[in-house]
Amino acid sequence: MKYTKKIFVLILSIILILSFLVGCASNKSYDSNDSSPEFVENSAADRDNGSSFENKDTSDNEDEKIITNGYLSFETTDFDKTHNTLDNLVQKYKAYIEDSEISYNNYHNNKNYRYGHFTIRIPKDNLSKFTKEFVKELEEVGHMISENTNKENVTKEYKDIESRLKVINTKEERILSLLEKAEKMEDIIALENQLSEIIYEKERLQSNLINIDHKVDYSTLSISIDEVDKLSNIEYKETGFGIRIKNALSNSLYKFKKSIENLIIALIYFFPFGIVIAIMIFLGYKFVYLKYFNKK
Repeated sequence: MKYTKKIFVLILSIILILSFLVGCASNKSYDSNDSSPEFVENSAADRDNGSSFENKDTSDNEDEKIITNGYLSFETTDFDKTHNTLDNLVQKYKAYIEDSEISYNNYHNNKNYRYGHFTIRIPKDNLSKFTKEFVKELEEVGHMISENTNKENVTKEYKDIESRLKVINTKEERILSLLEKAEKMEDIIALENQLSEIIYEKERLQSNLINIDHKVDYSTLSISIDEVDKLSNIEYKETGFGIRIKNALSNSLYKFKKSIENLIIALIYFFPFGIVIAIMIFLGYKFVYLKYFNKK
C-alpha cells in the first residue's frame, strides 16, 4: 500500500512539473505572438504605400553621400506591355537603362516564356516616384512579388578622397614651383617624373570622386520581369477566408484546364506512334497468331 502511494505521489509530481513547463512555454509563445500584429500592420502599410522605396530619401542629410540600390521582381502576363511601360517611365523620369538582358528560353507548359532583367539608373529624387508609378501601371497585367532596397553611406570615403586630393594638389604646386627654378637636366627629369606620378594619382582620385557623385545622384534599380501564363495568388496573414477559397478554386480550375490541354497535346504527339504500334499489332495478330491458330 505504501509502495502504491509513493508511485501515485511520484506520478502526480511529474504531472505538476510538466504542467508548469507547458504553461511557461505557452506564455513565451503568447509573448512572441503579441509582437506579430505590429509587423503585420507595418507590412500592410508598406503595401498600401505601393513600395518600400517611398519616402526613403527624406531623412538623408544634404551633406552626406548616400548610394541607394534597389531591386524589384515582377511577374506579368503581357511582357511587351510591361517592357513598353518600363521604357516610357525611363524617359519620363530622365533615367537611362544601363544594362538589359531578355531571355527567350524559359520553356514551360509547352510554351516559350520570356524573362527580362534591367539595370536602370534613376535620379535619386525620382526613385520613389518611378517605382510607385511602375507598380501602379502593372496592376492589370502583373504584380510585384519581391522588393529590396539598401543604402550605403560613403561620406567618410568621399571626404578621405577629397583630403588626399588636396595633398596631391599641394604637391603638384610645389613640384611646378621647383621645376621653374631647376637648372640641371637631371633635376628637371626627376621633377618631371614625380610630376607625372602626381598627375596620374590626381586623375585617379578625381575619377573616384566623379564615380561616387554619379552613384549618389543616380540610384541603381534592378528590375526582373518574369512572363507567366497566370499571375500568382499572393496571400498574406490578413487575407480573408473567402479570398483564400476563391484563390483555391481559381488555381484548381487553372490546373485542371492545363492538365486537359497537356493531355490533348500529348495524345497528338502520340498519334503517329499509336498508328505504327496498331499496324504492328495487327500484322503480328494476322501473320503470327492466326497462322499458329490455324495449325492447331
